[in-house]
Parts: sequence; C-alpha cells; structure tokens
Amino acid sequence: MKDKVNDKGSENYLNIIVVIIQWWKTLLVIGVVAAVASAGVSLLIKPKFKSSVIMMPPASNAVSQMIMIAHHQNELLDATQFGDDIKIDQMLQILNSREVKAHLIEKFNLIVHYDIDTNKKYWKTKLYERVKDNCTYSRTDFMGVQISVLDEDPQFAADMANEIADYFDTLKRKIIQQRTEEAFAILQDEMNHLEETVAVLVDSLSTIMSYGVYDYDNQSQRLVQQYAKEVASGNKAAAQRIKDELAILEKWGPAFFSVRERIQYLKEVQMEYQQTYQAMRVDAKYSMSQKFVVEYAVAADKKAYPKRMMIVILSTFAALSLGLLFVLGKESLKKAYGLIKD
Repeated sequence: MKDKVNDKGSENYLNIIVVIIQWWKTLLVIGVVAAVASAGVSLLIKPKFKSSVIMMPPASNAVSQMIMIAHHQNELLDATQFGDDIKIDQMLQILNSREVKAHLIEKFNLIVHYDIDTNKKYWKTKLYERVKDNCTYSRTDFMGVQISVLDEDPQFAADMANEIADYFDTLKRKIIQQRTEEAFAILQDEMNHLEETVAVLVDSLSTIMSYGVYDYDNQSQRLVQQYAKEVASGNKAAAQRIKDELAILEKWGPAFFSVRERIQYLKEVQMEYQQTYQAMRVDAKYSMSQKFVVEYAVAADKKAYPKRMMIVILSTFAALSLGLLFVLGKESLKKAYGLIKD
C-alpha cells in the first residue's frame, strides 16, 4: 500500500516536470513580464528612510532613592543602574500610548506632512494608523528599547525619533506627577492629623503629671520601699502620706503608661512620615531623566523601504506559481476530456 502511494507521488512530480517542459516558453514569458512589471511598480513607490533611537530604562529615577542607596545598598533603588523587564515593558507601554502619537501629530504637523484630507470620513483613524505604521517600538536583545521611524525625508525621520525619546521623559514625569500630587496631599493631611493627635496626648500627659505621676515604674517601686520602711519604723503619718501617694499613682499610673507609650509610637510614625515627606519634596524639586539614551537618531543616507529586489523576487515567484497552476489545471482538464471522449 505504501509503495503504491510513493509511486503515485512520483508520478505526480513527473507530470509536473513534463508540464513545465511543455510550457516552459509560456512560463518564461510570465516570469519575465512579472519581473519587469514588479520592477517598474517598485520604482513608483517613494523610498522611505529609517532612523532609530536606542535607550534603556533606569532601575529608579527618583533622586531621593539615589541618595538612600548609600545607606541601604539596594540596587533596585539605584538610579545609576539599568532597569529590568518590567521597566522595559512600562517604557514600551508609554511609547505606544495615544498621547505620544497626539504629540507627534501636533509637533510635526503630520496632517499636512502625510497629506491627510480632513474632509473625508475617518480621517483621524487614518492619521493615527499612519503614525502607528511609521513609528514602531521594540525590545532589543540587550535589555533596551529601540524607537524606529520611517519617513520619505531622512532628517524628518531622525527628528521624529529623537523627539519621541525626549517626550518620553515629559510624559512619564506627567504621569508620575499626577500620582505624586495626590499622595503628597494625603501625606500632608495625615501629618497634620498626627500632629494634632500628639498635641492632645501631650496635654493629657501633662495633666496626669500634674497629679504627681512622673515615672510610673520607678515611682511605684520607690514608694513601696519607703512605705514598708515607714510601717516598720512605726511612723504612721509618713506611712499614710506614702499610702495616699500610692493611691494616686495607682489611679493615674496606667493612664500615664498608656499615653506615654502611645506618644512614643506616634513619634516614630512622625519620623517615618517626615522621611517620606522629605523624599517626596526632593523628588518634586529635582528631576532626573527617565531613560539612558545609548544612541540618538541620525539622518540615514540609505533607504530602508522599499526592498525592490525582494518585491521583484516575490512578485515573479507568485506569478510563476499562478501560471504553473493554470497550465496544470488546463492539462488536467484536457486529459480528463480525452478520457471522457474515449
């Protein structure tokens, strides 16, 4: 059974070769015409030039975190270190945003440059699709991001690529600032509330201390010792006075201890808030670049599109394939007609 299938396949290949030999002149003409036609069409396509920027994300872009690295030795907080895959994905997401496209359209007047007719339906969709097709972003093999711009004007392509890299800084700062302003307002509100709470507790502690409670632990230990000493000596007046002091201490001591511990805890929280506030203030005052630029774009001196040789080869191959299918079909019909006639 297997031998019959192999024989059938060999017979089919042989038939194809026979048809090619019989129709070689026709196929040759088809190939030549397709090659000439595709070459002519490729000459009508306006060439485009490609310019690229290669950049890398930093592990951190906060000035405050860069200062903290000296104390914590954490590379994830070091603004001089390169970012990981997550940072690269975030960079690509921002670059692919509609905000970047809108900025390019306004900055370079792309409606005029791309000759977009604003009177036609869906002209905005067409415009944004042109920008998306001509401006592409990809991950490099070495943990970087490549910005590529195609345009008929090589200098225009280079200017657009460099502008995208520059605007990335502006857009990312804008996104971070929106979040930071909200967090800053919340932090200030919490700090004010905490300060008011501490002030109330300090007043309460002062009131408790006005009753003679200064140090609950040491006072209770000292008074107990004195009380035992006065009782042993038979000094009832002194013993009663100490007993009264112990009663006051017993009444206000737990409150003193609780308020004091609460104040100490809130003071630690205030310190943490203050450090966070200081870091946010530094980050708001000073701004670092959101990227490392490895290579800026320059005007290309060689076109990147179209690849005329590739167009000619593919077009010729497609034409020959269709021509071969046509003659094979014709021969098959001719053979079938002969069998029916016989």
